[in-house]
Amino acid sequence: MQDYEKYMNNFPVIPNVASKIMAIAEDNIDISFKELEQIISVDPMLTVKILKIANSALYARQSEIKNLQMALTLLGFKKIKSLVILLTASQFSREFKNKDVLAVFWRHSLATAFIAKYIMIRKKWKKDEEIAFTSGLLHDIGQVALFQRYPEKYRGFLTDQSDLGSLEQREQSLFGVDHRILGGYILGKWNFPAVYVDAAEEHGSINVKSVYKNTIYTVTLADLITERTGFGQGCIVDDSLIFKISEYLDLDNDDIMFLMNDIMAVLKKDPLFQECQLLFGL
Repeated sequence: MQDYEKYMNNFPVIPNVASKIMAIAEDNIDISFKELEQIISVDPMLTVKILKIANSALYARQSEIKNLQMALTLLGFKKIKSLVILLTASQFSREFKNKDVLAVFWRHSLATAFIAKYIMIRKKWKKDEEIAFTSGLLHDIGQVALFQRYPEKYRGFLTDQSDLGSLEQREQSLFGVDHRILGGYILGKWNFPAVYVDAAEEHGSINVKSVYKNTIYTVTLADLITERTGFGQGCIVDDSLIFKISEYLDLDNDDIMFLMNDIMAVLKKDPLFQECQLLFGL
């Protein structure tokens, strides 16, 4: 393993609450709920934001949700976990410099997260919906580390589309590491579960080795769709790869056409998507 610590030195520390929440086991949901409530309740601002989302138009109720316990009951354990990662990521991102490049990054990551979750919903893989969401949100975190370490060099790298080769090949040539390997390393250092590490390391690959194939192919497809629909970094997307991944996921032609042509228009009207964009200042 190469020395990647130099990238961590330029990286803000992930909020402690996020690390604790990712470590919560889900085998005993009653204990997990109590543990989750205890961790969140010590952060008043996080509690306020969760209540705001719980009371948003997406989760509208006749009566106002006034406390964390009610929000947990309404949204469920896994959804709260993914929202906490989303909220802490938005706080975490404020510590970074060069906001213009990072705005493009978070815009792409958010769209990838929402589309990945949509695919899981469409496939009725309910237990993996929130995992796909968080995986999509964090899949390119290695790019942030590269940018923080070499801001001007990486800015120029992203705007220069003249070089041949994949994004990862070009990163390897210039920096000695690509964002996928680095992203997996970072999430591993943060003690995130293996599914998130593997999704960071193997998204974009047609030959996934991880046991979490469905999640990784889902994130890959969401990543490609997001790039293709203008919520990416200007990379050229080969539609044949979209069809190959869709075939593995057993999506029909109507699903593929919807993802390629209509998904972003639907997302832009989604109250939760709008709320999340505001969190990141997008």
